[in-house]
Amino acid sequence: MQPSNPLRFRASTATYVSATVLLSALLAACGGDVHDTSAPVPQLFAQTNDTTNELLHFMRNADGTLTAKATVPTGGKGTNGVNYFMGNAVAPDALTSNNSVIVSPDGARLFVANAGDNTVSVLSIDKASGNPTLLAVSPTGGTRPTSLAFHNGVLYVTHQQGATELGAYRVGDDGKLTQIGQYAVVQQDALPTQVAVSPDGKFVVVNGFLRTLTPVQPANTLLAFPINADGTLGTSVATTSVGTGPFGGRFGTGAMAATFVVSDAAGVTASSYSLASSGSFTALSGPLAVTGQAAPCWVSLTPDNRFAYIGNGSGAVSLFSIDGSGKLALVNATAASEPATSTASTSSFANDSWISPDGKFLYQDYAGDDKIVVYSIASSGALTKLGEQPANTQSKISLQGLAGI
Repeated sequence: MQPSNPLRFRASTATYVSATVLLSALLAACGGDVHDTSAPVPQLFAQTNDTTNELLHFMRNADGTLTAKATVPTGGKGTNGVNYFMGNAVAPDALTSNNSVIVSPDGARLFVANAGDNTVSVLSIDKASGNPTLLAVSPTGGTRPTSLAFHNGVLYVTHQQGATELGAYRVGDDGKLTQIGQYAVVQQDALPTQVAVSPDGKFVVVNGFLRTLTPVQPANTLLAFPINADGTLGTSVATTSVGTGPFGGRFGTGAMAATFVVSDAAGVTASSYSLASSGSFTALSGPLAVTGQAAPCWVSLTPDNRFAYIGNGSGAVSLFSIDGSGKLALVNATAASEPATSTASTSSFANDSWISPDGKFLYQDYAGDDKIVVYSIASSGALTKLGEQPANTQSKISLQGLAGI
C-alpha cells in the first residue's frame, strides 16, 4: 500500500530519522546508552594489604555466596600486617580503619588505600563483566593513608600520621589524583580511623583520633568539615562524642540520612547522632554497652535503616535495632561469630563489613581468620551463615576493607 502523498511521507520519515539521530547523539553526549540498560554485575572487593598489595575480587551470586575471581595488583604496597597503632606489631586490623576500599556511587570507580607506600590506587570497573582495571597509582603526600570517601569527583583521604591528616584530591578521568587541600584534625598524629561524606553531600565527617595523648587516649570528637562548591573544605565543626573512642560510623538513608550510628571502640559501646545543617551532632542514643564484647569498631546499616551490625575485635558481630527516631537498642551482642583458627591471632577479629544493596546479605571480614564470611539477613535482623571465602594473605591476618556493587 502506497501513501497518498509520497513527498509528505518521505519528508515525515526524514524528520523522524533526524529526530532519532539527534536524540541518540544527545544521550551519548550525556553519558547515556540506548542499548545498555543492564544493571552492574554484583561484585565484592577487599584488599590483601600485603607488601605487594592486591585487590581481592569476588562475584556475588544470586544466593549471596561468593565466587572468587582473579586478584588484581593495586600497584601499591600494603603493610603486610604491620599495625602502627599496636606499636608496629604484626596484628589483625593492621590499618585500624574503616573504608580502606570503596566504590564510587555509580559503581564505575574503585579506590584502594596503600598504607605501605602512601599511595591510593584508582581502578575502573567494567559494567558488563565487573572486572576492575588499574588506572593509576598516586602518592597522597601523607603518611599511612587508611580511610577513603568519594563525592562529586573528589576523593577524601585520612592518614595515620602528620600535621594535616586529611587530604582532598580531584580524581581525573585517567584516575590520577591532584591534591586540592590538606586539613588538620584534632592535633598532629591523631590517628583518625574513618572519613565519610554525609548523604546530602554537605559535610566530610572524620572520627577516631585514637593516638592523641601519652598514654594513648582517644580525643572523643566528631569533626564535620563543610564541603565547598569546588570540593575543598571549610573550617571544621567539632562535637564531643557521648561514647569513648568513636571509631567507625555509618549514615542512614532516605528520611534517616542525617542519622549517624557510631561504634565506640574504647568504651565498648555504640551511639547514634543526628547531624544538623550547621555541622554539629546531637546524640540520639547511647552510649549503649556491647555486652560481652571488646573493641567494637566497624559498622554497617541495612538499607531500610532497621538494623546496625557492629564488628568487634573479640571476633563477634553485634546486632542493634534502630527505631524511626534513630535510637539504638541492643538485640544480640553475638549475632554471629567465628572461632580463632590461626596461630597468628587469638581472635578471629570481625572487622570491615558490607551489606548488599537489597539488604539480604551481610559480608564480613574476619581478619584474624584470613577469610570473608557471608550471612543472610532475616526480617528480624538475625544472621545465618551461608559460606566463606579465604583471603590467602601472606601474613594470614592482613585482610582489610570491604566494598561491593
